[in-house]
Amino acid sequence: MENYHSKERRLSNTVKPADMGLEEWQVALRQQQAQRERFTISELSPQFSPGEYQVRNPRTRSQYKVIYRGAYSPWNYCSCPDFRTSGLGTCKHVEAVKLWLQAEGKEPHQEVPDYTSIYVDYRGERSIRIRFGEAHRKELTALAQGYFDQAFVLRPEAYATFDTFIEKARTIDPTLRCYPDALEMVINERERLQRATLIEEVYTDETLDALLTKNLYPYQKEGVRFAFKAGKAIIADEMGLGKTVQAICCAEIYLREKMAESVLIVCPTSLKYQWKSEIEHFTGKEDVLIVEGYASRRLELYKASAPYKIVSYQSLLGDIKSLNRLSTDLLIVDEVQRLKNWNTQLAWAVRRIDAHYSVLLSGTPLENNLDELVSIVQLADPYCLSPLYRFRYDHIVTDSVSGKAVGYKNLNNIKEQLKDTLIRRTKQSVQLQLPKRTDQFLLLPMTPQQSSRHEELRAAVARLVSKWSRTHSLSEEERRRLLLMLSQMRMLADSTFILNQDLENRHDVKISEAMNILDDALNGGTAKVVVFSEWERMLRLLAMELDAADIRYEFLHGSVPSQKRSELIEHFTNDDDCRIFLSTDAGSTGLNLQVASILINLDLPWNPAILEQRIGRIYRIGQETPIQVMSLVAKGSIEESMIDRLKFKRSMFEGALDGGDDTIFLSEDRFKGFMSEIANMTRERDEGQVIREDIEPEIDSNPSPTPPSEDIVSAFLSSLKDILQSPEKTKKLADAITQILKEQ
Repeated sequence: MENYHSKERRLSNTVKPADMGLEEWQVALRQQQAQRERFTISELSPQFSPGEYQVRNPRTRSQYKVIYRGAYSPWNYCSCPDFRTSGLGTCKHVEAVKLWLQAEGKEPHQEVPDYTSIYVDYRGERSIRIRFGEAHRKELTALAQGYFDQAFVLRPEAYATFDTFIEKARTIDPTLRCYPDALEMVINERERLQRATLIEEVYTDETLDALLTKNLYPYQKEGVRFAFKAGKAIIADEMGLGKTVQAICCAEIYLREKMAESVLIVCPTSLKYQWKSEIEHFTGKEDVLIVEGYASRRLELYKASAPYKIVSYQSLLGDIKSLNRLSTDLLIVDEVQRLKNWNTQLAWAVRRIDAHYSVLLSGTPLENNLDELVSIVQLADPYCLSPLYRFRYDHIVTDSVSGKAVGYKNLNNIKEQLKDTLIRRTKQSVQLQLPKRTDQFLLLPMTPQQSSRHEELRAAVARLVSKWSRTHSLSEEERRRLLLMLSQMRMLADSTFILNQDLENRHDVKISEAMNILDDALNGGTAKVVVFSEWERMLRLLAMELDAADIRYEFLHGSVPSQKRSELIEHFTNDDDCRIFLSTDAGSTGLNLQVASILINLDLPWNPAILEQRIGRIYRIGQETPIQVMSLVAKGSIEESMIDRLKFKRSMFEGALDGGDDTIFLSEDRFKGFMSEIANMTRERDEGQVIREDIEPEIDSNPSPTPPSEDIVSAFLSSLKDILQSPEKTKKLADAITQILKEQ
């Protein structure tokens, strides 16, 4: 002991001394920490609670209860996480009490208490044990034989009758203690067994299908059953396999069984509305709250009775600082890999949520090193890969001097350790269950700067429509401005950079979203990705991000000579290291990019035929891999208005295009419906709308698996332009708008 505490020897936190065993080194490190830290230690009650102490850390403002009855006594205990997970039977707080007693010249209380206690033994594999006090030792020992083995460990079959034992034991000795962590461990195990029976016997495939508006794939049902059985689990499926719907289905089971009344979803800011849309779509429920707005407003929303509440990481961080803790029955954390660094404030905030059940979602639970995996897994089960020092010793090869990781070993053993906590499937492993094509829409909020400028344009367009309805005419300049402003609204839905090319004052969310999707695709498998945008400047922004991340790609736009295009395609097709292809709509025809299986639309084209041309670059005859089409749509923008409000069917578009751009306006009924939607699209927002919080650069990689399939706007611009250039057609348009406004 003097050796560890001497000034001559300072132990490294990363390099084990050659003359020490692994556990010996770890104990010595905690002794070293105890000497360095400035703890405030007090004895709780020498008379009524001998051997019990309170240890405070003024720097972190944390405090823990410590029981110390001598070096390596089985009665020693600390309420800190390290004591429970290290398996050492000590921690820096226990060691600090030991040093404090030495400094005070006091001897530890080593006498055996009168009371008998049920406790959790954290040394080695956790177990529930009984230790006998002096009072009624003989009677309690006899009773315990029916529930505990010869090492005084609670038998697995005795969990079901544990309450009976406690009742009988307290009849013998009313002072018997059952510590909260032991009781919690018993309850958790009993509930686990009940959940396993429930999910297997009650929730058949048909029952699960009845929970949602859309049937799940077999692998998704497997994921739901896995998460429900575990109680706290990680679904780490590869991007695009529907982690969101699995979490929602799991939540619906908890709600249906009255095992939960509140579900809190923590996700990136850009994904809040997507989660709301998904829950409403799959469950048919409308009482889904987004916790947003000013801080006082958010604190009120947490108290609302709605079963589903959605909050962003950044809002949660501020709210936890105000509330200290939050409680919910079921916690769902999306993009949980954002918490891979255990010491960040976001990770701290999530750990301050008290939840009985949890479902953690991540397409890339392991990005850079194994420590990240441990940090994520600890949120679900702090004991699964514990102790951390043992995990590192068993699986990480380190440099003997610096302690840095230089390699890994025994990786197959990790899968075995995670079998009850984490489930992961890849597209390759479930390929036979997947549809050939999946279309997905991701609703992303605009930044305040985007939204402000977009609303200015919306108001200006509405004023022109209003003038048109009153005067039945617009000047040539007004017609030109109307078309220009509609296009600018679409550009702003992507990025302010498209309009002003100001990189220093650029505002957007879609680029970050696309980068996270690409990161997931690159890290999670071998898929190749095609990214489309109508605007070269938007793709240029993405190209800059890819360059900064040193990610290879090909970039096709209108300025690329025809003879050069084949080289770009060849590189993308044949080079395994080039997995991203950027293209404007100049590349949406005549290209075969069938090697790709993921397509990202940074924006939606007006004409669905152009969208199909994009998709047709990868979804071609002979395509054997299921493809995934993801379209990024700005929430509250003209893009969302087109999807949500224009309910034309594709056959209508085709008829209009087949007969010419203005054929759609030959029918007055058709025209009336069309212009009614245009009026809705440009209408001012309601005054009572909650002000959206600032947007953090966070994004989602688990898009909706069931987008609307026919809700894309037609060749609006070309049709409207033709009408505005014709006085006769303009008069028809004005008359129709006037009639619409009268009816409204």
